[in-house]
Amino acid sequence: MADLSVNFAGVKFRNPIFTSSMTFGWSGEALKKAGLAGAGGVVCKSIGSPAETFEHPRCGRMVLYRYNGMPIGMQNNEIFSTVNLDKWLDTELKIVGEGGARNVVSIVANPDPADTAELARKVADTGLVDLFELNVSCPMPAAGVGMNIGKEPSLVAAQVAAVKKAVPEIPLMPKLTPNISDIEPIARACEDAGADAIAATNSIQALAGVDVETGRPLLPAFGGYSGPAVHPIMLRIVAQIARAVKIPISGIGGVSTWKHAVEMMMVGATTVQVGTAVMWRGYQVIGDILQGMESFMKRKGYRSPEEFVGIALPHITTTEEMAKLPPVVSAVDPDLCIGCGNCIKVCGYDAVEMKDDKTVRMLIDNCDGCGLCVQSCPTQAISLIDKAEALAQADAMIG
Repeated sequence: MADLSVNFAGVKFRNPIFTSSMTFGWSGEALKKAGLAGAGGVVCKSIGSPAETFEHPRCGRMVLYRYNGMPIGMQNNEIFSTVNLDKWLDTELKIVGEGGARNVVSIVANPDPADTAELARKVADTGLVDLFELNVSCPMPAAGVGMNIGKEPSLVAAQVAAVKKAVPEIPLMPKLTPNISDIEPIARACEDAGADAIAATNSIQALAGVDVETGRPLLPAFGGYSGPAVHPIMLRIVAQIARAVKIPISGIGGVSTWKHAVEMMMVGATTVQVGTAVMWRGYQVIGDILQGMESFMKRKGYRSPEEFVGIALPHITTTEEMAKLPPVVSAVDPDLCIGCGNCIKVCGYDAVEMKDDKTVRMLIDNCDGCGLCVQSCPTQAISLIDKAEALAQADAMIG
């Protein structure tokens, strides 16, 4: 059996898969179930908001976003924990440990950093915290909290510094917001203020859609967008943070398979949080991801997940540098082509024509090498090859 354990922010986890701060983290019992399902760490709903206690909204607060009938994303209008702080301290946190996972406690950054520090101290005094996640990123924030803090480096730094001073013995991981144009200054501010790790990131503020028959939005307030559709965005954010700081990262966003998790780790995350996938498929998805990751590691010869953390980063460059690569053009394998015409539909350069036998021919001089036809081919009949090679082959055929 492959060793899936990782050291993250000075804490050893049995594996790199966490459940994120979400609906399924609303109680100690729910987190216990995630631990029993195999999660290495579990993150509770963010506790200790300045507006305690919220009434739990029962007004229909989640909408699936579908493409061709298939859900690819979800808007939620969740709020902070509706279980008050005293109950978390007295009973709920104790239950979490019965599941065998490390207890990652999410706390709300209050408008005054001193209040956040006091909250952290109260929670730390339970002796039940392995790692703090500091919520400076909720996309549905009340005044002075959530992403209203997370958008400003100095405000985030003040929160991190206050908590680290109050509870230096427990690692701290601020959870950043993606609702910002440049996340690197925020990440550096966290590191400079003493953060031990970074959670990247909370959900993307969105509006899931409008009922075109009534003209009314499917949810009447902007909420957090999550699910498979956000995964490429989150990969970009994790990679940017990984190149900006030296502290470890917990990657979050659209992870529903072992491949998604491995991708997150290859662009710089040491641990990976799963949320929407658990809500859609239940706790079993945790075991599915772990089993897939273990099989992958055996097949590739990896002894530890940490061996592939960040290995994709050296290969990420700028568009300007990418444009300097040798030009390529599309080439088609006639034995695999089924004449579906997809490549003709997507080509914007008139570089594909259908032959009499219903296979296609690539017009090298017109091809721009964009690769969209390769992605659209259902039989993998098209590939990109060096343009000079393609021209040489064409000359040989003529000769």
